[in-house]
Amino acid sequence: MEIRSVSKAMRLIKAIGEDGGSHGVTDLARRLHMDKASVSRILKTLQQGGLVEQDEATRGYTLGLTFVHLGQKALRRIDLRSAAQNTLETLADETGECAQLAVSAGDRALYIAQAAPPRGVNIDAPLGTLVPLHCTALGKVLLAFQRDPLRKEMLSRIEMEPYTRRTIDDFDALEAHLEGVSGCGIALDDEEFSIGVRCIAAPVFKHDGTLAGAIGISGPSPRIADDCIHEFEKIVHREAMGLSRKIGWDSSEIALALPA
Repeated sequence: MEIRSVSKAMRLIKAIGEDGGSHGVTDLARRLHMDKASVSRILKTLQQGGLVEQDEATRGYTLGLTFVHLGQKALRRIDLRSAAQNTLETLADETGECAQLAVSAGDRALYIAQAAPPRGVNIDAPLGTLVPLHCTALGKVLLAFQRDPLRKEMLSRIEMEPYTRRTIDDFDALEAHLEGVSGCGIALDDEEFSIGVRCIAAPVFKHDGTLAGAIGISGPSPRIADDCIHEFEKIVHREAMGLSRKIGWDSSEIALALPA
């Protein structure tokens, strides 16, 4: 059963927090189609609890520091691996390929979660697997979206081993390639780590816009063929952005959109 006063308070909190600005009683009442006196009473109550603050000069209201403390506690409770499981299962189900979540581990990418498609394709890379950064889709994402100076430090530790004839084994070429990855929000491993295997990956962001990890799919090249790569890229990109929002990322701050 809805408690009307609580519902109104929630609407006011959301309205104040939408753009981070200061909001007056009259403005809020008009926007939310609420009685001005009711808005004023609710705001005073919220102010007593530290949930909103009033500027003495402008008389406008902003969210209070209580939300900062509560938000930090909530964010600390988010476990990336647990949060990602449904996303990985969706990826595996929609693409028919194995899905993985990886994080940086020195000069390697570490698999920390995965899902197999319903038809029972075997996962040949168990949890805890470490893979190179320069020639895997997950690894490229972990490099491309890492902030300096950590990105430069990670690049300096990479041994550009040519795992296949398709592996990028030149630092300048890798840097140029990573620029393309960061530009479109998607990385492709086109048989660069293992002949006959293609992988697609995208970044997952934390609440503060920094990189949390990378999710992607991998499968035999004949199944991840040229005519379906773009569709798979859109699916991976969509799920990565959804997972980012799930763990607190504000998608309005950074727009990463695949070309149509």
